[in-house]
Amino acid sequence: MARRKVPHDPSIGERIKARRELRGWSIRYAADRAGVSHTTWSRVESGDIATNRYTISDYAAALECSVKDLTGQPYTQADELLEAGAIYSDRAWKAMMAHPLTEPADTEPLPQGALEAEATLIRDLYAKCDYAGVLGRAVGAIAPLHAAARNGHARDAMLLMVPVYGCVMGSLLNLGRAAEALLAADRSAEAAQELDDAVALGVATANRARVSAYSGAYSPARTICDRADDHLQHHLAAPDALAVSGFLHLARAHHSAGLRDMATAEAHLAEAAELAEHTGETEAWDLAWGPRNVALWQMALQLDTHRPDEAMQTAASIQVAGLPAVRQVYYHIDRARGLAELGHIDKAIRALLIAERTGKQHTRSSTAARETARSLLTRQRQRLASSPLAGLCERMGVD
Repeated sequence: MARRKVPHDPSIGERIKARRELRGWSIRYAADRAGVSHTTWSRVESGDIATNRYTISDYAAALECSVKDLTGQPYTQADELLEAGAIYSDRAWKAMMAHPLTEPADTEPLPQGALEAEATLIRDLYAKCDYAGVLGRAVGAIAPLHAAARNGHARDAMLLMVPVYGCVMGSLLNLGRAAEALLAADRSAEAAQELDDAVALGVATANRARVSAYSGAYSPARTICDRADDHLQHHLAAPDALAVSGFLHLARAHHSAGLRDMATAEAHLAEAAELAEHTGETEAWDLAWGPRNVALWQMALQLDTHRPDEAMQTAASIQVAGLPAVRQVYYHIDRARGLAELGHIDKAIRALLIAERTGKQHTRSSTAARETARSLLTRQRQRLASSPLAGLCERMGVD
């Protein structure tokens, strides 16, 4: 795809500094509001200390702004592939707005076989990190799915809607479109509620909670997952119920860590690990559930709670071959983060490049990948010239 010069994209530290200065606050005052030392705040602003998905919420709360105000998402597009994702994001939003499940259908339904084929394609595209592809197909699939749900094939259509809207939600979120992703998550939940299926509702709740946590709202995210899993406990004999319950434990481990409740986070991780040992690896509901997924979440949690050595030990135990690309790309980005924090610069660069090969759209839109690349760029500036890192940063629009 053709590249283009994009405007300077400020780092998170620069955005934090600009917000603080806009308020007219000193570093000491802002740091007190965030519950960190003034030296830590100063080092975050200068880029000497990286933020993570938990600490960025603290800085946003202290500055009375949203998380995306500090991350800058969605980013200015650096190439045509990501620009397509932005265009289809807007079109998917309009399609979802035009077809609420509470309204009658205004189109004719497609044959069930055609709908199933389209849903399978959307799910496959998501597994490959082709978010523009997901959203482009969803634009044409939403109206026929809605028509099928309102014209005699309700249950079959709703069973397709839950994962399809889940893929739309994930694609939008991974492109930095949280508001649009919330609508997709709500559509997934509405379909699950009409099904009156505890397993489907658990999946849809995990989708909804993911958007909430992405925006730093960890408490409501954990609450709705608690309720969904409590309900699911009465339906554990249903197919895939244990896998979905395990995934809800992973989600709540993440939410608990965001709330600085590490004892509860570790307890949920342990419950998830126990369930994964029982179920083994499964592909139910596109969760890629199993021991490897638990290890991926554990690795991320260790990184975000300042334990890079432990995270790299966990990373070494994970066999990523065979996992969908959408799972592999998280692994490689997290591995790059850990290696960078430990000072293994060349290995961190290689991990980022592998992440980009695995999922271009994901890596170039990822806050974690972009901030890691920016940090590596600063450290390697003296010997960059035409290095692979310089090329990656150019493709990201990071300077």
